[in-house]
Amino acid sequence: MILSQEDDISTRTGTVPPCADNYNTNPSIIQLRERHLAIERKLKLVSRTAATLFDLSHNKRSLRVEWYIVILILVEILLMLYEIWHA
Repeated sequence: MILSQEDDISTRTGTVPPCADNYNTNPSIIQLRERHLAIERKLKLVSRTAATLFDLSHNKRSLRVEWYIVILILVEILLMLYEIWHA
């Protein structure tokens, strides 16, 4: 048998504290933990999504810089070949 919070408290202490009445009369308090956990899950998801977008953006910029370096190397090779042929 599942005991309510009030039954559990009264059997342990022998008296019913005033907060036990609150527990039974205001069930929305119980949902706070569930809501808190749901919000934490959603915030973690948003955080991971933002981190992923940042990584993608960073990788795209890094790739662009690498292409610029390759192009500069090719230009330098072409200039060196031009000097060799016209020397």
